[in-house]
Amino acid sequence: MTVTDKQRKRERRGAALKTWVAKRSSRNKTMIDRWCRRMIEKAVKTDPDKDFMRDPMIDNDEGFDPDELDRFQRGETG
Repeated sequence: MTVTDKQRKRERRGAALKTWVAKRSSRNKTMIDRWCRRMIEKAVKTDPDKDFMRDPMIDNDEGFDPDELDRFQRGETG
């Protein structure tokens, strides 16, 4: 399968547009900059239900309390 010139031009324009949006979002001076930042934040935001890094133990606050954690790190047992 060969890539045509039309497809290459489309890919180059897409890459240029993505670079432009990234540059604008890093400035945060005008309304367009803020709009670009919101677009990028929305694009990279993960769905909490599909986030494999979430830990139900931490979400439900079932972790150690500070004293218990300190004893655990020192190697003391119950």
